[in-house]
Amino acid sequence: MLRPDGLRIIPSGRSDASHVLSPNKFVAKDVRHAYWVATQIPAVLNKLYCWCGCENRGVHRSNLQCFEDEMAVTCAVCQGTAEIAYQMTQDGVQDAGKIQAGVDAKWAPRG
Repeated sequence: MLRPDGLRIIPSGRSDASHVLSPNKFVAKDVRHAYWVATQIPAVLNKLYCWCGCENRGVHRSNLQCFEDEMAVTCAVCQGTAEIAYQMTQDGVQDAGKIQAGVDAKWAPRG
């Protein structure tokens, strides 16, 4: 459900990259890049709902948390969410609600 600020979650926990796994831990270029992105925009990722479904298992609350363990290693949704957020911030978008809308347009279920 969308909140009035355009977000799907109430940001909580860490908003820094102190618990993001080191990108250098990974061999695959796309995985390494995704974890690097998480180190660059952790506060943004902490505000974003990730459509991967990990929150349904009580594991994570935000996209940032997907990078604090190996969840994002094999998850195109986690990686894709971070990449959308990174590209939008590089394009000057700072409003997390607008970034969430971009993520939703790509990953939210249709219907």
